[in-house]
Amino acid sequence: MPDPILIVEDDNTIRVTVGNFLARQGFDVEAAEDGEQAFALLKARSFSLMLLDLNLPDMNGLDILAKLQESEDRPLVIIMTAYPEVRTAVAALKAGAYDYINKPFDLEDLRELIRRAVDTQRMRRELAWRRAQSDTSTVEGMIGSSAPFREMLEMTTRIASAGKVPVLIRGESGTGKEQVAQTIHCRSPRADGPWVTLNCSALPEGLLESELFGHERGAFTDAKQMKRGLLELADGGTLFLDEIGDLSLTLQPKLLRVLETQSFRRLGGSKEIHVDVRFVSATHRDLPAMVQSARFREDLFYRLNVGAIELPALRERHEDILPLARHFLAKTSTAIGIESPGFEPAAEPLLLAYRWPGNVRELRNVVERAAILARGELIGTQHLPKEIAGHAPAAASPVASSDPQFAPVVRPLAEIEVEYIRHALALCNGNKTQAAELLGITRLTLRNKLRDSGEPIDA
Repeated sequence: MPDPILIVEDDNTIRVTVGNFLARQGFDVEAAEDGEQAFALLKARSFSLMLLDLNLPDMNGLDILAKLQESEDRPLVIIMTAYPEVRTAVAALKAGAYDYINKPFDLEDLRELIRRAVDTQRMRRELAWRRAQSDTSTVEGMIGSSAPFREMLEMTTRIASAGKVPVLIRGESGTGKEQVAQTIHCRSPRADGPWVTLNCSALPEGLLESELFGHERGAFTDAKQMKRGLLELADGGTLFLDEIGDLSLTLQPKLLRVLETQSFRRLGGSKEIHVDVRFVSATHRDLPAMVQSARFREDLFYRLNVGAIELPALRERHEDILPLARHFLAKTSTAIGIESPGFEPAAEPLLLAYRWPGNVRELRNVVERAAILARGELIGTQHLPKEIAGHAPAAASPVASSDPQFAPVVRPLAEIEVEYIRHALALCNGNKTQAAELLGITRLTLRNKLRDSGEPIDA
């Protein structure tokens, strides 16, 4: 479903222009020209985000902000103001605004700000749901009873309550590192604080630094206004740095300083900003080997690795494979509106025999695809990919055969990802926002995967 956004603006030109622009981006847009209309709409439905003018005909935007704080399911608020005094911005942020933007503003700048706000709201609501469903015997979003899983779970539970101790989560791609990171946040004393994520491999170095530290107006050519970085947004909560092994050597000492001092400066700024942030990082890379080859700073590695969690690969959790497969089948069946069909007796041994190089993520994708193909029937071998259905004995053996005739046939994980992205887009009639939600990734990640695979991004 598109994210619902409420525009509260008395200037008809701005209200219509911004509304039309956001509608073209795929958002569900409603508009109000004063506070009374805004609260009537808020009473009728919920919104992820509100764009709020500070000066309305019937009430002040700060009063609206204060009233919104009384609601549990309140939208994030971006203030739109033609009066860019510092005291106005500070007052708005203290009253609970997510951020603000000065009029006149560039629509592309507004879109980027909205993207970040919507992602933040989604994560907040997901974490609130996870806390409500929380069971201290499980890791939210993960299932298992194997010895390696139980060991990982025990370590996660211990580390979660360890205050501001930095945590480094290591494991192969697809093992559930982000779910473990979210669990640490949900079970920590910071559970009511912000949960902010940054993928260190998703942005070029310059943009990554600006995203992390923020920038002052005029810090570089396109810096038309001050922007708070993710470090500020995570104040009082947790900052999750995914794929920390891809952080450049230039940025590594800057991150180390923040870890040690809990302070930093925005790009182009001279003021020292102090924050209270817990750092949780994750990587699939061999960081000790990267330290030995001088590709990762040793001091940063030891600073991040105070709380260390190793995630087992799915092939090391053999008894968890079928329970996970059944869980994903039930979840997918509910999502597409069918009864969970179950697996044919011949299919389950194939799932157990496969090596799962893509780990839990690959298993989930295989089951989701099989459920769609089966259309409510029992899932059989004909619904499984050929690398599972046709080459199970070879794939199950951890020892490579010297005879090429019996060598394992395993497709590259990137090919499997592209295949499921195509399926998701087809199911959602090309809507990338809905497809990203179905795949459990952000829209930006989906665009990056399409770009990297050579698939058309705007098709």
